Amino acid sequence: MKNLKNLTLSSGIAVLITAVCMIILNLINKESSPTLYRILILLGGDVINGGYIQCLTYLAFFWAWFEVREKLKVIARERRAFKMSFIPTSEKHVFMPADINNLKFKLIEMERKEKYILSDLLKKACTKFRTSGSLSELIDIVSIQIEVSQEKAEGDQSVIRYLTWVIPSIGFVGTVIGISQALIVANSGDMEKITSLLGVAFDTTLVALVLSIIIMWFVHQLQEETDRFHSDLKEFVIDNLINKIEIT
Repeated sequence: MKNLKNLTLSSGIAVLITAVCMIILNLINKESSPTLYRILILLGGDVINGGYIQCLTYLAFFWAWFEVREKLKVIARERRAFKMSFIPTSEKHVFMPADINNLKFKLIEMERKEKYILSDLLKKACTKFRTSGSLSELIDIVSIQIEVSQEKAEGDQSVIRYLTWVIPSIGFVGTVIGISQALIVANSGDMEKITSLLGVAFDTTLVALVLSIIIMWFVHQLQEETDRFHSDLKEFVIDNLINKIEIT
């Protein structure tokens, strides 16, 4: 559902940018404003002669950006759990084996209001310790669960990875289309038309590559935040639960 919402918003923005460029392009004079005219052509203002390629590129770019933004919001929400009272964080606090069962019931009760990755991890850690009573096995299950959570997060980012590949690919497709059209009219000897088609062909790749560079920065930021969150998650559980369990 969220993907559909992001796709709809991205389509609207892409069409709006293209429409604005097209309107301004039709209002200005090429001879009096050659620089502005060229910029508008570059941005896809001439829809009939290839501007639709830039429109598709904008769609993919904003769709990817909205997806990244959504995932960063999810991580920010999950990080709030570190400051919630799921588990005592005082350095002097110690858990006796009997306390683990009470902690699990407390986590179950708190999850009825809102569930977090941290609360679910702590609950599974409590269950494992109750059945095994081994700290080494507890560390193993925590590490495994964090790896599973990280794999799920990477799986949820599959649309983003696809879109980051699509953006430059659309640009290259536009270039191929532009060159093929230029070759079709090559026999006519109309150098102005040929030059125009080649210009449009390379414009599509230029716009796509620039947008690809921008979106990749956001994607790497998302990857960094995802890795840091799961690293902090493991550190939090080890410091505030595992290291504080006193086995008699």
